[in-house]
Amino acid sequence: MVIKNALIVDDSRSARLVLQRLLTRLHMNVEAVESAEAAFEFLEHQQPDIIFMDHMMPGMDGLEATQVIRSNPKTSAIPTIMYTSKEGEDYFRIARQSGADGVLPKPANQEAIMAVIQSLDKPAANDEAQAKPATDIPLIEIDRIIQKHLKLAIAEAKSEVTAGLDLTTSQLQQHQKHQLEVIQRQLQKQVEALRSEFGKELEPQQMFRKTQAHNQRLAVAVAEKVCRKTADDLTTNNNIQRVALESLITDQKLELQILIRSTAIRAAFAGASIGVLASILASILL
Repeated sequence: MVIKNALIVDDSRSARLVLQRLLTRLHMNVEAVESAEAAFEFLEHQQPDIIFMDHMMPGMDGLEATQVIRSNPKTSAIPTIMYTSKEGEDYFRIARQSGADGVLPKPANQEAIMAVIQSLDKPAANDEAQAKPATDIPLIEIDRIIQKHLKLAIAEAKSEVTAGLDLTTSQLQQHQKHQLEVIQRQLQKQVEALRSEFGKELEPQQMFRKTQAHNQRLAVAVAEKVCRKTADDLTTNNNIQRVALESLITDQKLELQILIRSTAIRAAFAGASIGVLASILASILL
């Protein structure tokens, strides 16, 4: 069957991109939406040849969406393929009962996509009226094509992984840079707060109030030391003056004693002289 237009319904962006690339390589025009509700809105205006429907999605899941598509005469002829990681015959049977035409396992590859498309047993909604007859292709050529596409898929996957790693690394670096900037701003705020608080503490009035009690105790201690030193100096000076005064008094006593003795000797001599004169005078008069 000829498939020209495809619709992908999947809430995973990475899953949509992978399948979209694979379908584009098969020369399909691909549209993608992220929910069943968005798919219904899309189908109101456009009719794809095939729908690839994810199973687990927020809101309505893929099986319920497939049932709605089947119940709508406008969209009931569109083949719907469940695009999911679920496997097994039981799930395939449930998908068929819900109206699905097949199951494409995740992660997808071109070989699996081609197998699912070839398994469709009814024409797509937009098939041409007369399809060109299929041309037989040798198995060797098919194997070569598969190997070629497989190598391309592996190279594309490596490229996607590398790009994803680069993006993750860049995001981590940006996150770390942002975290460092936040930490730096917080530290700057703390430093500014401490600097402001320290500056207030160094203001003259604050310093005076903070050190007033200590300064008073220091002043009292200094005054006590000065008083003790002054008292000691006065005591020493008094002792020196007392010793000098006692020495002076001793000297004056010695001088006075000498003076008294000299005066006594003079008085005695004078008395003797007077007595002799008196005796002479008396002898004369008599």
